[in-house]
Amino acid sequence: MNASSTTTTSDSTLGLLRGLLLLEAAGLLVATIFLSLLAGGMEDLRGPGSGETALRFAAGGTFLAAILAAVASRGVRRRKGWGWTLGALMQVVVAIGTGIAILVAEWHPALLAGFAVPTIVMLVLSTGSVRRALGQP
Repeated sequence: MNASSTTTTSDSTLGLLRGLLLLEAAGLLVATIFLSLLAGGMEDLRGPGSGETALRFAAGGTFLAAILAAVASRGVRRRKGWGWTLGALMQVVVAIGTGIAILVAEWHPALLAGFAVPTIVMLVLSTGSVRRALGQP
């Protein structure tokens, strides 16, 4: 295998990783909007103090996670080592947030879909070409 084919494979895998991180950022942004609307609706229906503060806090955390996922995507594009680290940490944060949502909300198997993107991103992050391209041992 020559150097140009290795670079092409690495570039395509990094492009896939960037796309997944941007998809995750967009999904988290949609979740932020949904949680904010839900919090406003709860306040209108049940009055102040009906749990909308917790939803607004969750929306703020989700917005922060969306920003960090976009920053991780930029780090991957520039082939910075911190892009790999931030991307991996973001997957842990999203998985923990999904787990908390499953524990707090009424159980439904569809909630497990929240683990899909972090799992796929971690699989791509763990490939050898991505680790080498981003300077990880």
